[in-house]
Amino acid sequence: MKNITTKYKWDIAISLCKQDIDFAKKLVKTINPSLNVFFYENRQEELISNSGPEAFANTFKEDCRIVVILSREEWSKSYYTEIERNAIIDRTAVKNEGYQFLMVIPMVQGEVPNWYPSTRIYADPYRFSIEELARFIEFKVTDEGGIIKSITVEDRYQKLLERIEIKKSIIKLQESEKAIKSANEEVNILKECFNRKSEFLKNKFFNTVSWLEFHEHSNTAHFGLNDYSIECKIILPDEIYQKIVTTQDFCISFEIFKTFDNNTSRESIETKQYFFYYSEHLKGWSLQYLFERASDKDLQVLFRDRNKQYYDLEKPVDSNKLVDDWLQQFIQISTQFIERYV
Repeated sequence: MKNITTKYKWDIAISLCKQDIDFAKKLVKTINPSLNVFFYENRQEELISNSGPEAFANTFKEDCRIVVILSREEWSKSYYTEIERNAIIDRTAVKNEGYQFLMVIPMVQGEVPNWYPSTRIYADPYRFSIEELARFIEFKVTDEGGIIKSITVEDRYQKLLERIEIKKSIIKLQESEKAIKSANEEVNILKECFNRKSEFLKNKFFNTVSWLEFHEHSNTAHFGLNDYSIECKIILPDEIYQKIVTTQDFCISFEIFKTFDNNTSRESIETKQYFFYYSEHLKGWSLQYLFERASDKDLQVLFRDRNKQYYDLEKPVDSNKLVDDWLQQFIQISTQFIERYV
């Protein structure tokens, strides 16, 4: 156990892949608010832009009491998590701290760093609730010399204000020139991906297929097989006559149809609409959701579109994965009958 007088900038630093941001958000909200948590959705870009990768690495090597890794196979393969991994390994070996400061939570069963002893895995999200995992983390902090204070109503209110300011900054970022540029780039990536993957399917199936690809000035494409078709539409802001308000002015939709009477009529089977979400480390196409009618106070932390519709956005998906997921679903539906025999 470390000396109780040891001072750290952060009580807890969380290292994770972008797939686990939603889980991390819930975990951070459940941890005692008196503990200072470094969670990269809030701090990562700020540290790297202001001080560079070395300062970011020091967050995990020097500046935190304990590190929590939300582990999966992809962890350490991105630019950010590679920096984090190297800092953590340096702390275990070069600084000779061992694994005492470290907690690994496997987000996929069995996918833990190969250098971390499997016998030390006990915080299993498949066995324990987020509340129980938060208590494990708090115990780890105290075991390493940290102090957990009793929370007052003033403390809890201050933490709420901090989270509100972070969310407001993300909302504001959607209006930036950098975010709008990213949205335009992602539209082009989506078009290219849909064309490439649907052309691959066209050349592989012996059945008669119908295919309309995206072009530079065309924002609708479709692919048809047997009695089914999938359609992708892109709705862009009018940049000539209307000022772009936010990245949520960029919208795409996917829809799968079953066709009848030689394609003269059709029935919708599945459809979803996505809006563009941007941050420095996480961007892509997101679904809208709002659990209940928002009050005036809630509106400041919600996204909005040109029609002043307010909502929150789910975890974004990049264009390549989104197109691939929808085409996989389409193939599964359109070949469901032959699937019975193979």
